[in-house]
Amino acid sequence: MASVARWGLLEALDRARRPLPWPEKLLIIGPAGLGDTVVALPALRRILRAAPATRVTWAGREALRPLAEPMGVHAYVATDAPAGIATQGFGAIIAFADVGADLFGGIEQVAPVPVRIGRAAARARPRWFNHLVHASRLGWPRHEAQRNLRLLLPFGQGQPATAGELLREGRLAPVAAVLPGDLPGAGHTVLHPFSMGHGREWPLGHWIALARRLAAGGAVVFTGSAAERERLAAAWPQALRPAGIVDACGRLDLAQLSVLLHRARAVVASSTGPLHLAAALGTPTLGLFAPRKGVALDRWAALGSAAVSVQAHRRCPSGQRCQNGACECMDALTVEHVALALQTAPGRMPRLDALERYVFVAPAAARTAPDPHTRSTP
Repeated sequence: MASVARWGLLEALDRARRPLPWPEKLLIIGPAGLGDTVVALPALRRILRAAPATRVTWAGREALRPLAEPMGVHAYVATDAPAGIATQGFGAIIAFADVGADLFGGIEQVAPVPVRIGRAAARARPRWFNHLVHASRLGWPRHEAQRNLRLLLPFGQGQPATAGELLREGRLAPVAAVLPGDLPGAGHTVLHPFSMGHGREWPLGHWIALARRLAAGGAVVFTGSAAERERLAAAWPQALRPAGIVDACGRLDLAQLSVLLHRARAVVASSTGPLHLAAALGTPTLGLFAPRKGVALDRWAALGSAAVSVQAHRRCPSGQRCQNGACECMDALTVEHVALALQTAPGRMPRLDALERYVFVAPAAARTAPDPHTRSTP
C-alpha cells in the first residue's frame, strides 16, 4: 500500500509532484460497452496529442474492433481472448475499465509494468494499480468524459476539457460497410428503443406512436439486438406496421450500424451505446434519460455537434423506486414533444424550443464550461 500513489484528492499535492514521463508504449484497457468506449475518446485523443511519440495500444472487446481505426490507436488487442493480454514491453497501463489482474494472466504478469493507473473506486484496487486516481472530487466533474480525463493526472494532463474540446476530440469518422439491401441509404430516422437493461427505457408504446408519426415523412429504422427484435414484434406485429417502418434489430454488425447512424436524418435513443455513437458521428441525435443517480444526463449526456439529451425532471419524484418499463420520469417525456423536437432541417440538432419544459443538455450550445451546459425551465 505504501508504494501506491494517489492522485486527484488535493490539487496542490498533484501540482507538487513531477509528472510522469510518457512511455514508449502505452496500453489502454478500454471499457466493455460501446457508449463507454465512445465517451473515452476525448481522453484518448488528448493522449495522442500530448504524447505523439508514444505507441498506443487499445484493449477492448472483439466486437468493438471496427472502432479502433477511427479512434486513431496504433494497435488493438481483444480482451475476450482466452490467453489474456501480454504486457511485455509496455511502460504504462491506463485502465478505463474496472478489471482484475486475471485479464493479464495473473498479478505476476502485470507487476513488471512500472506505471499502472486505475480509478481509486475500482473494485480491483489496489491489487495491480500502483497509481490510483480519484475520478471525481466532491462529486465533480460529473460527466464521464471529464472523469476519464482525470486518469491522465499522473502525466500532468488531467485538466478538465472545455465543451469545444469535448466535441472536437469526441468526433468519430464513419467506417466503410455495406448495408442490407432493404435498409434506406439516407434520409431515414433511427429509433433505438431498448438498452439491454442498462438504463431506463421510454415506454414501448411511445416508441410505436413516434414511429407512426415519423413514417408519414420518411423511412423509420428500428435497431437493437435479436432479442429486442422479438420484444418489438410482440408489442407491434409486422402486419400492423405502416409502410416505411424497417426492423434492423439483430441484423447489423458494428460497422454497419455506424454507417446506418451516420447516414440518418436523426437518431432517437435512450442512454445506450448507439446514442453516443450517433452523436460522435455528428448525426442529429436526441437522447432520452431518466434522472437516476449515476445514469442521468449530467454524467452521460451524448457529446456531439448536433446532439441533445433530455430528461423530464432534474430529480426523480418517486425517489428512484420505479422500474424499467414503468418509469414515471420516462413516461413524462411525451411523444408530442419528442416528435416536435425532430422537426428540423437536415443536419440540424433537435429543436431546443420543443424541450423547454424539460431539463436538457446541448453540448454545442456551451462555450467553455468544463461539463456540458444544462438548461432547465420550470
